[in-house]
Amino acid sequence: MTHINSQLNLKLLGKQDIRQQLSSAYRLNIKQYNEKISHNRYILNKIINCIKFCGAFELALRGHDEKSNSENPGVFRGLINFSSELDSVLKCHIENSSVFKGLSKSIQNDLLECCLAVCQQRIKNEIKQAEYISVMADETTDVSAQFQLSIIFRYLLSDGTPVERFWGFFNPTGHDAKSLSECIIFNLEKVLESPDMLICQSYDGANVMSGRLNGVQKIINNSYKNAHFIHCYAHQLNLILIQATSQNREIRIFFSNLTDITNFFSNSPQRVTVLDKIVKYRVPRSSNTRWNFKSRIVNTVYENLEPLIECMKEI
Repeated sequence: MTHINSQLNLKLLGKQDIRQQLSSAYRLNIKQYNEKISHNRYILNKIINCIKFCGAFELALRGHDEKSNSENPGVFRGLINFSSELDSVLKCHIENSSVFKGLSKSIQNDLLECCLAVCQQRIKNEIKQAEYISVMADETTDVSAQFQLSIIFRYLLSDGTPVERFWGFFNPTGHDAKSLSECIIFNLEKVLESPDMLICQSYDGANVMSGRLNGVQKIINNSYKNAHFIHCYAHQLNLILIQATSQNREIRIFFSNLTDITNFFSNSPQRVTVLDKIVKYRVPRSSNTRWNFKSRIVNTVYENLEPLIECMKEI
């Protein structure tokens, strides 16, 4: 073996060793691969940050037309175009990439799903450390007339801090108690290791949710024996206050006038301009199911009574 190595070294004397060439090419290939990975991660990070920005300010990602020459591409595309003007690497990617730009609506949806999966996995990890958990759900119809069910989990962190975590929006197969409860149970099974962990369920006072015989709370309780039903305090407080105030004519007129004040300004840009000029504060809108929104209107009118009177005179 020593003789063979000596002969090999003699033949290669003054020449480039093929083994060194192969090793150098291999190292170069690894370096180029790592640089490409770092570049792709950098671009993807910029795109995800733009999506997170839209989510933080509750802005819709897509516009009416997302073509490159569109005058209304949407917030996300507009934010990407603005970021590319400040980032030469991102700009080069958008202009030159022919395979993956990461801006299509399908990619946007995929990234949103990935963000949701990461958030839900964190919630699962927190629930594994919790001893007990409660579930809250409420159904509503969105602006596109689509029925949705929102689910929220409430539990204690390992340091004793109580938290509420939004789990997601879902589309049950129907509006009946059976369909709603199946949707809730399906999501509970994703996070609970034991049925005994669920000790509370909270919904509004609608019969389909709170019914003692065939309501959602009864169906959930059949599978989760410790899940006691508690009427949602926000809805309950609102119902109590509405019933109490409706018995007094002067109070009914008072809150009707408050609602008229918000409608008076919200329906006219010219009136809002005068409001901003004199009062320098917007009157908040009211909500039929949240009493705290009405209390905000009361406080706003009380604290800005004189400027509001001047505003009315100006109008």
